Amino acid sequence: METLTSTIQLPEAILAEILARLPLRSISRFKSVSKTWKSTLESVYFRRLFVSLHKNSSPAWSLISCEGKELIGFHGCKTWDLPKSLASYIPLSLQYYTASSNGLVLLERHCSDDYSCYVGNPVLQQWVKIPPTDVNSRVVGLVTRVDKDGVVLDFKVVRLASLKTKYNISCSLSMCIYSSETGVWTSKIVHCSILVFFLRTETLNGTVYFKCRDDRLKSEVLVSHDLYYQCRVVPFPVPLNHNDCHDVLTTSGGFIMYIRKLGQKDETIFKI
Repeated sequence: METLTSTIQLPEAILAEILARLPLRSISRFKSVSKTWKSTLESVYFRRLFVSLHKNSSPAWSLISCEGKELIGFHGCKTWDLPKSLASYIPLSLQYYTASSNGLVLLERHCSDDYSCYVGNPVLQQWVKIPPTDVNSRVVGLVTRVDKDGVVLDFKVVRLASLKTKYNISCSLSMCIYSSETGVWTSKIVHCSILVFFLRTETLNGTVYFKCRDDRLKSEVLVSHDLYYQCRVVPFPVPLNHNDCHDVLTTSGGFIMYIRKLGQKDETIFKI
């Protein structure tokens, strides 16, 4: 007696509606089912459908120190369906966190004979090794470009090679920029109208922000550069008369945030 078996072929639109309701970890696994499923899951229509269905979900995030240790973790996000903390997805050999942008993380390997850096998605365990530069430099930021749905289109790794002063009133920054589109490093000289010494960096919406100290004015400033035009200098609020003061530069809700912690005898005040 013959047994007849048949495979039900779902229309692509119905398949997309079903899969778009699943968490990202499950979706990434379904790419290996068939070429049709892979094509559906990588389509622009599916990405936009997924974003619209999950726009109200709270994001998963963690606060990771430079050494890769997770300080604060919120990993119960339904969008990702993470069974463990975000920091645990970072390979032990790459546990030197440098920067992150729109879901991508930039990690470095600090060994005696290997100072490679990698860009990737820790949850999906997809990493791209960035080729070394020809000059001695240090990483200062990771810049991403996204479409209107928040999907990352490409990224750039920014390294600072040197800083040259001019008459002790201005400076020129020698930068090396790696593009994921071309796969090569390019050099660029950026002129800044003030003499600065770098303290911290942040990236947002394709722009690198440097928290610097203006040695001439003896105060801190914010220097921004979008990798195309010259630097823009933004002074911070007038310093408050506080001896016990700590500050930090971060991003939130699409904005650059400057937070000052003012220590007092009986309480701590945060000024944003």
